[in-house]
Parts: sequence; structure tokens; C-alpha cells
Amino acid sequence: MIAAERIAIVAHALAAIASLVAFAVARPPAPPRLAGRTGALAAAGRWAYWASRPMVRGAQAAHLSANAMTGVGVALTLLAALAAGAGFFGWAALLLLWGGACDMLDGELARATGTASAAGAFLDSNLDRVSEIALFAGLAVAFPDRAGVLWAGGALVASLMVSYARARGEGLGVACPPFGLERPHRLVLMLAALVAAPFLPRREAVAVVELACAAVAVGAGATAAGRMVVIHQLLRRGREPGRASGPR
Repeated sequence: MIAAERIAIVAHALAAIASLVAFAVARPPAPPRLAGRTGALAAAGRWAYWASRPMVRGAQAAHLSANAMTGVGVALTLLAALAAGAGFFGWAALLLLWGGACDMLDGELARATGTASAAGAFLDSNLDRVSEIALFAGLAVAFPDRAGVLWAGGALVASLMVSYARARGEGLGVACPPFGLERPHRLVLMLAALVAAPFLPRREAVAVVELACAAVAVGAGATAAGRMVVIHQLLRRGREPGRASGPR
């Protein structure tokens, strides 16, 4: 099983390298969602959007809706959580990778087909939270020691608090500037640990994944705290649209 995981990961890595070379040669413009953004993660996002265009066209040809694509992504993430809970970190990484790809493609598919809506965005955001809950719950099951379980639980709570702080601020009319360990960063961090795990002895593999959970717990916790401070200060300066937000 470990050998199969390694082969699958290497095959995906080679395909990604070939795609990156083609992307560097083509030098396509950034999609509107990433225009103006800089940094390694933004560059990776531009490549991912470019590489996924054939998948979007294929989904359009198959008359697949954006909500159906969202459902496929959640299903793959739930399978990744089950694989992680069973200790198959490599398969969990690949399932999580494709689940994340579907999560990115559903918005692109909605815009390409003219079916983007607030209802779809609401569904997508909520299912993103379900995916994170499932992943960290699965990892908590896989970890043999209490420290790992606590780190997985801390990563889950901190990740949800990041999303809640942003949603609550937007509900009060304040848009918090993006910073810290947001969901794409958390996903990349967990993917890196899960991809490395099959190439390490079992004890070291578990330690690496636990370390990634600890990094998410600390980083997302700091991000949530920072958002609370920033949004609270913006509200105190009177940038909310009104005072009808209810009691404090």
C-alpha cells in the first residue's frame, strides 16, 4: 500500500512539473480573481487556474452544474478524511488535492456558465467548513498520542474561528483585509505534510503530520485573533454601515 501511494504521488508530481513548464512557456494572464495578487501562493493559484481550464470545459460539455462540482469536491474531501483516519496519508493527500481542485473549479464553472449566485456561494462556504471539520477529525483519529489529537482539535477550532471572524465582520459591514493563515495556506500546509508522510518511517510520518496540525493551530489561532482585533478597531472607528447590529 505504501508503494502504491508513493507511485501515485510521484506520478502526480511529474504531471505537475510538466504542466508548470508549459505554463511558464505560455505565460497566460492572471484570472480576474487573482489580478493584483503577488507571492508564491498567488503564482501557484494562477498556474492552477490555467491548468484546470480543460477540466472546466469538460464539465461544461458534460452539463455538470457548479453545485454538482461542489458536491464532488466535498465527497473527495470526506474520502480523504476517511483515508487519513485509517493512516493512509498519501491517499488522503491525493484525495484532498482533487477535492481542493473541485472546490476551485466550482466557482470557475459557475462564472463560465453564468450561474454564479449568492446561494451557490453560501453553499460552497458552508461545505468548505464541513470539509475542514472532516479532515482534522480524521487526523485526530489517526494520531496515536494525546498531543496529536489535541493539535488536530486545535487546528480545527482555530480554522473555524478564522472563518467566523471574517463572516461576522462582513455581516456587520466591515471587510477585513486578507492576512495570516487563510484556508488556501492551511490546505497547502496539510498537503505538504501528507505528501511527505509516505516517504518516511511511520513514526516520523505521524510526527510530520502532527507538526503540520500544530502549525495550523498556532497560525490560524493567531490569524483569528488578529482579525478580531482589526475588525473590532474598524467597528470602533465607525466604519460599519449602521448601529443596528444588535447588542454587544
